[in-house]
Amino acid sequence: MSDDKDKVGAKDVGYCKPPKEHQFKSGQSGNPKGRPKGSKNLLKQISKHAAKKVMVIEGGVEKKMAKMDVVISAMFNKASRGDVSAARLITHLIQAASVLPGENHQSENPFTDDDYASLMDELDWLEKVQNAKKPEQLDGPE
Repeated sequence: MSDDKDKVGAKDVGYCKPPKEHQFKSGQSGNPKGRPKGSKNLLKQISKHAAKKVMVIEGGVEKKMAKMDVVISAMFNKASRGDVSAARLITHLIQAASVLPGENHQSENPFTDDDYASLMDELDWLEKVQNAKKPEQLDGPE
């Protein structure tokens, strides 16, 4: 027992205290093949590409817009022309954006849950109307 205490460095070895020869050298990583410093996750890459500016002609005027703005504008245009899937996607995006953590959209959001429910009912009705066959198509050629 007393021999262990007399050894040099013996008191420094134990739980979470490896021997000096097995400790990492200063400047050496514990995971040398780990994630590179410059690598980004998927959300950061999407955000980077969505923020890039592109030239767009809108109303006969050429202007620069972020790619995300172009996508959202196109989605609203499709929805306003009666595309049910685009309208449904827009409502889902609005709902998802209103519950993002760290962002307070409750005061800015003029829509209530009842508004969303009635909008979804209208979209379902519009989809049924668009998919319904007209009476003259059912009879076929005479």
